[in-house]
Amino acid sequence: MSVTERIKELLQRHIIIKDAAIGTSLIGARRDILPELISIDEPERVEAMYEASIKAGATIITTNTFLADPLSLASCGVTHTTAEVVDAALAVARRARESSGKELFIAGSIGPSTRNISLAVDLTEEQLRDSYRVLIEALIRGGVDILLIESITDVRNAEIAAELCRELAPELPIIFSATLSKITGLLASGRPVEKFVEDVAKYEPLAIGFNCSYGVKSIVDNIELLTRFTDICTYAAPSAGIPDAKGRYPESVKKHTETLRVAAERGLLSIVGGCCGTTAEYTRSVAQMARHYKPRR
Repeated sequence: MSVTERIKELLQRHIIIKDAAIGTSLIGARRDILPELISIDEPERVEAMYEASIKAGATIITTNTFLADPLSLASCGVTHTTAEVVDAALAVARRARESSGKELFIAGSIGPSTRNISLAVDLTEEQLRDSYRVLIEALIRGGVDILLIESITDVRNAEIAAELCRELAPELPIIFSATLSKITGLLASGRPVEKFVEDVAKYEPLAIGFNCSYGVKSIVDNIELLTRFTDICTYAAPSAGIPDAKGRYPESVKKHTETLRVAAERGLLSIVGGCCGTTAEYTRSVAQMARHYKPRR
């Protein structure tokens, strides 16, 4: 049975739980550290984060590779190669999975890149494609189970990444996850949710949805809208709101969970996790809630 078939089988029975935030869990509000480098410098911290997520009920854990494509690493002044960052990230994720003794899936995080192809005047699609290729090849070589194209703002960036995913590993499931505008029904780029679905459905994804954005209500409202345009499984990984000047996130575990419960009661959720500001405590609460509801059919 393929990974896609196995996940779809599980989704017939229950909502699947993904882990919480990687970056903010590791560095909080700091901006002088790139989270991806912690897999190299302090792998035990990353492993402890995974262990907490797994104990909390996560079935999908995400690689610490959000900014690991060569263009992003260069823009952040990092001298480590993509291969070094990805290999370290996957080594930690695999150790956490093996030590848990549980059936877990590793999602390879493919971030939006620091370069937006639709706005860049000094970047070609071929250069962006080459950067994504290095990252995706490293993730596939490392043995990821899912390719997670997340925090999508520029849909063309996501399409280029997806084209490579299908070329390099056509058997692996893809999840598309966009960030949202404050205006319901629009991505952060201004693209309507309906058009976003049309853009990515041709890649036959496992799931389509949203992450981070303006907190949990924004995600739930747009997931409900999304389900009007597709019968593909949904993906929801909301942040804990917009942090204040001290980096404190406003949405409590209770508010986060109860708002997601609204979506669960309506049968809207397939895969649900957390983004910026969320921790294993959020994962535990959402996992306990989700047990009482059926996944989206």
